[in-house]
Amino acid sequence: MRRYIYLIMAALTVLLPACQKEKSETPDTSDIMQLSVNGEEYTLPLTADTVVDLTTLCTEFDAEITIKNASQFQELSIDGQSLAGGSCHHHVDTIAAGRQIVLRYRSGEKEGVLRLNTLHSGIPRMETSGHATADGDFYLSFVYQRLIMKYDNEGHILYYRYEPHQTQNAVDVTGWWDFKKHNVGGTTYYSYHAPDPTFSHLIINGYNPGKRVIMNDRYRVVKTVQLEASGPYVHQGDPIDGHDFVLFDLDHYIMASYIDRQIGDSTVAAAYLQEVQNGQVVFDWWSVDHPEMVGMFDPTFSTSAGKDYVHFNSIQILPDGNWLCSFRHISSLLKIARADGSGDILWCIDGPAQPSGYNFYGQHYAHLDGNTLTLFDNGNGHTPQVSRALRLTIDPATGIVLEGGNTISGDYFSQACGAVTPVGTHIVVGWGMAGTDGGIDKTDRVVTEHDASGNEIFGIRNTGEAIAQNILRCSYRCVKQ
Repeated sequence: MRRYIYLIMAALTVLLPACQKEKSETPDTSDIMQLSVNGEEYTLPLTADTVVDLTTLCTEFDAEITIKNASQFQELSIDGQSLAGGSCHHHVDTIAAGRQIVLRYRSGEKEGVLRLNTLHSGIPRMETSGHATADGDFYLSFVYQRLIMKYDNEGHILYYRYEPHQTQNAVDVTGWWDFKKHNVGGTTYYSYHAPDPTFSHLIINGYNPGKRVIMNDRYRVVKTVQLEASGPYVHQGDPIDGHDFVLFDLDHYIMASYIDRQIGDSTVAAAYLQEVQNGQVVFDWWSVDHPEMVGMFDPTFSTSAGKDYVHFNSIQILPDGNWLCSFRHISSLLKIARADGSGDILWCIDGPAQPSGYNFYGQHYAHLDGNTLTLFDNGNGHTPQVSRALRLTIDPATGIVLEGGNTISGDYFSQACGAVTPVGTHIVVGWGMAGTDGGIDKTDRVVTEHDASGNEIFGIRNTGEAIAQNILRCSYRCVKQ
């Protein structure tokens, strides 16, 4: 018996310290609140009056608010309503600077209030004017800011997501790009491009190596994608570029990237497009397979392009199954044969070669509807440099430009980025990265909507605060969907 007692005592000497260690490592939550808003978690100190910036918020559905350590509080309320059980669905009717959700609490002797900013205080201030009438909402993304936003026709913010980030310099290309909506068989998804710091050593000016983040209709992440392995140059999980992305369904999509390849003795950043279905690469396309593209380089970009000799920036799937792609550094649009799997260039619209009034340089976001082609002409090669929303009539079988001219133009230069979205008879223009030339020095435009006559009826613009830090406030692609 004595032997068994000794064994039990020996076991306790081992178990008790372990139990005490486990107890001591249990976090003390008596001085904090563990808050969750729409799936984002915040650990907040219990002070008398605290202002809290939220990462994301939406007015399209009620905010899901949960106090994870609610059991330690004797009283909890949101905007005066008791927070029964520590969680609720709270209606948010307005997202704006100065508009707050007030959360009051009492825990023992501690009482206080947490004021949740509906709009993160770090987001650059923008102002709206007029009234938009074309169907859809405005989707905004920014070159250097990890910020995506959605506005309605009245200029109200419907949704945002923001991650504060301190950029180091002008080529620290670390924003969230190309925020957009996808309709997949009647189901809504959203997506945006996010940088992947694993690949920051691959950054070149205009290339933001990262991943595509896909969200469901409540803006919750359901999938992230990068390249699938293909041949000797492309490896599983390699980064993708953020200029464009096509989603057919959650298992079928098209991505783009830039990958170092050789042309003669030179190393170039080859444009690479990859179509993936059910985890398999079903089609891919390389700019280096088309050596004629080297000779198409636009000398307008000779000092800035470097090894990025074509610079892909948009893709549209045409009704015949082929692709319309825009390449900035050759100032050209290419129709690429996808339907037969060959990848051949079926036709090319060379922007600088077009007659005056039809010509374009460094263009973005080309879209063909029937025989009507729209694009954002950055106009880097114009004298003076002026950007335009351009509408051309073309022969879709040959790419020959038949007629066209300005849609929106005159007094603004955007050196890069930008978009033109035709919506019915209206034109929506995302103005991209503002630049200066010939006395033009206007940096306020983010997106505008114009009626059939070209008159501006709605606009979102940077305020003076944002303009003062223009290099941080450049919009990437602002579209209406």
